[in-house]
Amino acid sequence: MAKTILVPTDFHVASLNTLKLVLENTQTEQVYVILVYSEYLNTSITDLLFYSPYRIINSRISNEFNEALQILKNRFRGTITDITIKVFHEPNRKMLKRFIETHNVEEIFIPKTYKLKTHKCSFDLVPIIKNTSLPFYEIEWESNHTHSEQEQLIALFTSSNYK
Repeated sequence: MAKTILVPTDFHVASLNTLKLVLENTQTEQVYVILVYSEYLNTSITDLLFYSPYRIINSRISNEFNEALQILKNRFRGTITDITIKVFHEPNRKMLKRFIETHNVEEIFIPKTYKLKTHKCSFDLVPIIKNTSLPFYEIEWESNHTHSEQEQLIALFTSSNYK
């Protein structure tokens, strides 16, 4: 049976380095990957009536990010059983614990030095993960925020960038 892991994402290619390094160091174990994106829930009645996590994901995901996911799936075909993207809306520890229990997450991996990029509707899940009693692993890698998404995509698959 596959182990379920959770990795926060901001839909930038660089945020997938955490997942890449985890997969490179997995010992022939199969994993089910949940990439979690955190965004405040809009509470207007109209938005709630027509709420769709897929719409949120599709509005944020770029072609480069999609391409990077496909490359990861192909490169680690024997290790990854599936990769799904979930949206998390509550910036508090109790809801995060409930989310993790609901999705049977066994391990959480977060970037150590990379800071998830946020915009007006999103929030960084990493500090909330760190403030829970949940076990997590910090993955360190060199990040270069000055590179474009295309350059990050190329860098993601040319070499391991452990720091």
